[in-house]
Amino acid sequence: MKKHAEICTIRFLKLRAEIAVAAGENLMKVLLQAGVPVASSCRGDGVCGKCRVTVMSGGENLSPELPLEMNRRLQLKIPANERLSCQAHVFGDVTIDTTYW
Repeated sequence: MKKHAEICTIRFLKLRAEIAVAAGENLMKVLLQAGVPVASSCRGDGVCGKCRVTVMSGGENLSPELPLEMNRRLQLKIPANERLSCQAHVFGDVTIDTTYW
């Protein structure tokens, strides 16, 4: 298994300061704690699909998709380069973007 960094960096395409996080943290929670807006109507239950982010690089550093996220991807026709931030955990550096930032 690939060894992951203990401190990971979340970077953004648009003008936002990068965020340093501990490996294993939930992406949506970290973004919200840092004051970065995340769309959601289900509060992170993986139901609404609004919290999706486009993974620009480092997708391999996010946790694998679990069945809940895979099912939402199929139902909502979410592109392969997007993840539900409420379902993804950060295990290495990643660069993300959304349409509403």
